[in-house]
Amino acid sequence: MTKLRKHQEQFERMKRWYERIKEIDEGRLHNISSDHYHDEVYAFFINCYHLKDWILHDGTVKPPDKGKVENFINGNKCMCVCADICNGVKHLELKPTKDQRSHQDPKFGGRKFSLSLGGGPEPIIKVKFSIKTKTGTIDAFELASECVQKWEEFIKENIE
Repeated sequence: MTKLRKHQEQFERMKRWYERIKEIDEGRLHNISSDHYHDEVYAFFINCYHLKDWILHDGTVKPPDKGKVENFINGNKCMCVCADICNGVKHLELKPTKDQRSHQDPKFGGRKFSLSLGGGPEPIIKVKFSIKTKTGTIDAFELASECVQKWEEFIKENIE
């Protein structure tokens, strides 16, 4: 087994959080309090954005490659919204212009629950999370999917 570099460890961790919210979005056994689902969505966005810091602090990443990370975040709308969600969760709220990258003031909106009672001892639950922005509502899972795809592309193209 090959030892992962530090940023690769965080990348894999982010993907595991993504798999958890994918299950929540597509349906999973409802055997925990629904508050856990919200926590897992928060955890995804925190881990997703903080991959940036792991790349910046990983001694195995070359300085020119580290220099590309901020431009990557700022150059992708999904990553800017992810950053704002992460920092909003971390700090409770963002200052309107100083802290925001997306300038969309993203905040978690409603949750739509659906429950299926067929077949087994425990019901299957699906939860759709929405994120409200100044320009409209975003599906949280779709945003997460786009962020994972962008990170995969960035790492493949920019980090040796």
